[in-house]
Amino acid sequence: MSDESIVSEEENTKQRDPKEEAFRNALNQRKVIAESLKNGKLSCLPQADGYADTQPAVNLVNGTYYHGANLLYLKEHQKQNGYPTAEYVSSSQIDKANENNPALYIRKGEKGISIYVSNKNEETGEYEEKNIRLFNVAQTSKPWEMKEWANQKQQEKLQEKLDYLRTQYGSNYQLPESKQKAPGPDIKCTSSEPAQYLGQYFAAVSMGSRFQATAEQAAQFSQKMEEAMFKKIGVSQKTGEPVSNPFELSKISNEASRYCKNFIKDIRMEVQKAEQPQQKHEQQQSKSRNF
Repeated sequence: MSDESIVSEEENTKQRDPKEEAFRNALNQRKVIAESLKNGKLSCLPQADGYADTQPAVNLVNGTYYHGANLLYLKEHQKQNGYPTAEYVSSSQIDKANENNPALYIRKGEKGISIYVSNKNEETGEYEEKNIRLFNVAQTSKPWEMKEWANQKQQEKLQEKLDYLRTQYGSNYQLPESKQKAPGPDIKCTSSEPAQYLGQYFAAVSMGSRFQATAEQAAQFSQKMEEAMFKKIGVSQKTGEPVSNPFELSKISNEASRYCKNFIKDIRMEVQKAEQPQQKHEQQQSKSRNF
């Protein structure tokens, strides 16, 4: 994938109307994901061992995990460019890193990738779409130093949070110790419908689980997904060609994300039910030892 096909030059991006930029971004995301579907390389599709790639796409500085279509898009950007991980930093974060350490910068000739994210407006309480430009950490001058700088920023944020909470709860207040997240249970795909298939895959990524799908499920999903993304909504008056809505991918992704939340709740309830007999048995054993 050429960087030029992913995003246009930053100067031109700034000059375009936000709605036009969102439309172009949606067109490009759909194109990239559709191509990867056809060649069987999209991260949600099973590979030779029957499992999909569930390693997350994450922002190094704030720890944000990217979801939905952005996750698929960034994973594709990572794989097609041969980057070891899907760890990203934004343009503004890189600028800040460069202020602190001039040795940290984007390597000459590297191009970023544009995505849209929803940010909550603290004044209105409404969520607003915001375009951000990301670079894989492998595109920076010193990836390991970039990671160290990002970790330092996260520690500073935690210290700011602790300082504030101590003004509320006393100088002895301590933040809860962060627990190492254990891998989630394996998830076996149960549907080839786009929203359900993707929702189960997103759940696996979120929970650190493995996602297994059969070749038949993957083939059916790929066909249905492509048909949904390019669903005809009219005919162009200029060319007579079918017209489709590039934002259909976003709609499918949002539906999958809603499904994902409920799916995770169901899994956690099942895990809790399975653990209850064991916990009860351990409690009974503990009581018997005390007598």
